[in-house]
Amino acid sequence: MPKLIRFVLVNTAFGVLIGWLVAAGVVYSNINGFGDLIWSSSSRVAGVFILMVSFGTTFGFAVLATAVMLMPVDKDDFDKL
Repeated sequence: MPKLIRFVLVNTAFGVLIGWLVAAGVVYSNINGFGDLIWSSSSRVAGVFILMVSFGTTFGFAVLATAVMLMPVDKDDFDKL
């Protein structure tokens, strides 16, 4: 697998994982009654799915953008990735 594609996939997956953990923390902590709202809803699966997708994409793109901005520009430094 090319190095840049692996770089994008690894950083995006890391961001999605962080987003899912934050979403789980919001539901578990019941911030502003959000956990009760999700678990007492008649469509829990849809609510959890929308929450996971929105937090996952937001954090995934944020981590990827940060990694791209901090990526080394010298070829020798990039080869160490």
